[in-house]
Amino acid sequence: MSKHDSMHLNIKSDFFTGLIVLLPIFATIWILNLVISILSGPVQTLFGEKTIHPMVAFVISAVFITLMGMLARNIIGRAVLNYVESVMGRIPIISTIYKSLKQVIGTFSLKKDKLLSAVLLEYPRKGIWAMGFITREKSEGMVNQEGVDIVEGKCSVFVPTTPNPTSGYFIYIDRKDLHELNISIEESIKILMSAGVLSPSANLDKNIEDLEEDPSS
Repeated sequence: MSKHDSMHLNIKSDFFTGLIVLLPIFATIWILNLVISILSGPVQTLFGEKTIHPMVAFVISAVFITLMGMLARNIIGRAVLNYVESVMGRIPIISTIYKSLKQVIGTFSLKKDKLLSAVLLEYPRKGIWAMGFITREKSEGMVNQEGVDIVEGKCSVFVPTTPNPTSGYFIYIDRKDLHELNISIEESIKILMSAGVLSPSANLDKNIEDLEEDPSS
């Protein structure tokens, strides 16, 4: 190999090494800038973009959000917020949008009473394992024209997509077809968002091995 070729390979290697090092930094800065823009937007709209600096608007928004969180933790604050919600619930169109967004955000708040447990299930066909979340252990209310509840006793399961776990598919399935995982909701979210790169391999591999050894379980 000539000196010129060796130099070319070194430059190429240095470039990709630098790219690997800087990409996470650039991505973090981009996400941070996006969050600042989103949070500072309402304040800048109220006071005008030219009269208030974006960072000042961000700080004001962050303080306001924190104060709202403190307010929501006491009885009087909850009463006020409930009243505001009831007013919004009476406004056509706005009530539909607000209630839908609240349900979606509430579902993915990672509280144990929202997502009960992470499971593996064969979806969309046998032999392919997908991760899902049980949202309700015993479903009911899906009555057909003959008056039969066709989902009674089945589990409500949300099967999220990667890398965005807030979108996905909602299905009803028998409990016996679900295999509960020995990992937390937080860990399972990390697996989904990283497409398996951040998998807690010890626990997840054990679950897969158990399924392969006893496919009828």
